[in-house]
Amino acid sequence: MALDPVLALAASLLMAVIFAAGAVEKLRQPWMFAAIVQAYGLLPAALVTPAAWSVALAEAALALALCLPGAHPWASWGGLLLLAVVTAAVVVNLLRGRVGIDCGCGGASADQELSWSLVWRNLGLVGLLGLPFMTGSGRVLGAADYLTVAFAVVAGFGLYAGANQLLANAPRLHDLVEGHA
Repeated sequence: MALDPVLALAASLLMAVIFAAGAVEKLRQPWMFAAIVQAYGLLPAALVTPAAWSVALAEAALALALCLPGAHPWASWGGLLLLAVVTAAVVVNLLRGRVGIDCGCGGASADQELSWSLVWRNLGLVGLLGLPFMTGSGRVLGAADYLTVAFAVVAGFGLYAGANQLLANAPRLHDLVEGHA
């Protein structure tokens, strides 16, 4: 099944923006992100800081690579691998009943606890990374197509940021509703 190249390019660039935003937040306060990685309780203390830096730098590299057409297949596979690793860490902690941990997705400032909704969100991101593999129409993009891609990326990131804010506020909203019920 061939996907229109506009959708494939928009998906790649949207994921580049998402990875870049995550990297910037993690690199702004690397010690805070390392504390979040430590809170997951999956790594020995000696590996926490290198793992935190690796995730942040991988996101930055993926953001750049997803913007380069020749690097796109490798960047998509790298993004899939990174999402698999971080999602597995979330799932392990959810299965342990440890939901009070900040996910660290947007760095230390996101204040988003672990939840199954986060896992579903990551699966959606996996789908976005997979879309460009479905291209094949060979259609050449015109000026209107690039404008469409730009709007799609801006709208997609707005939806992503809004969904993240809803996920971050869900526990507070639940507590508020339960307190008035």
